[in-house]
Amino acid sequence: MSRLFESFEFLDRGWDVRALESQSLRSIFLWLLPLVFVLGADTFVMIYQLFHAHHLNWSMTFNLPVVALLAFRYARLIYRRLGR
Repeated sequence: MSRLFESFEFLDRGWDVRALESQSLRSIFLWLLPLVFVLGADTFVMIYQLFHAHHLNWSMTFNLPVVALLAFRYARLIYRRLGR
């Protein structure tokens, strides 16, 4: 017979464990490479538009924190897994 609330413990795992169930660490790293490239390119284009054209594309400004958050979370996941 199983322990009481065992299924809830299974659901209460961390996001990193759930992410690594469906993807390998290598595939997450391969997703991190274009994320970092897109983050750098968007930042460069946004700074270029701001200083040279005196215009700011607000849709790119709103997308920048989302890409940065994804890249930061995946980088932390890889760092923690490789540190073990």
